[in-house]
Amino acid sequence: MRPALLDDGHLSAVLRGIGRADLDGRDLFTTGYWYIRLCQAVLGERSASGKLSSPFASLPASLRSRATAAVMQLPDEIGLVSLRELAPLIGRLREHHSLNVLGMEALAAARYLGAEVFLGAESPKLQAALALEHLAVQVRE
Repeated sequence: MRPALLDDGHLSAVLRGIGRADLDGRDLFTTGYWYIRLCQAVLGERSASGKLSSPFASLPASLRSRATAAVMQLPDEIGLVSLRELAPLIGRLREHHSLNVLGMEALAAARYLGAEVFLGAESPKLQAALALEHLAVQVRE
């Protein structure tokens, strides 16, 4: 079964303990930027009404504490590919794809891992780049 590369929203769901049958049995990964975005949303001192922060804020205190701890210390079951590995691939992919740095990291990680990418919202440029690289993507919340 192909590894799953999770965007920040899907990573959030996994860390909050929301299981999904389509992820069962897969090795789970995320990217550095998606992890950073989740950390900023959950651990920052801004409003708890954002798309990434509100699901944590609405948890009962004991579950919120556990989920927040998982954000602070990403569980070993969630892989994170080092930029040491991805940077040369990003450099090569940049010749064919015009994405922002978040998109380039996601594309490179998916290619490096041979992963299926799970997005919570449409990302036309990233989806087109993934298709050109013959990589699968699922878009859903």
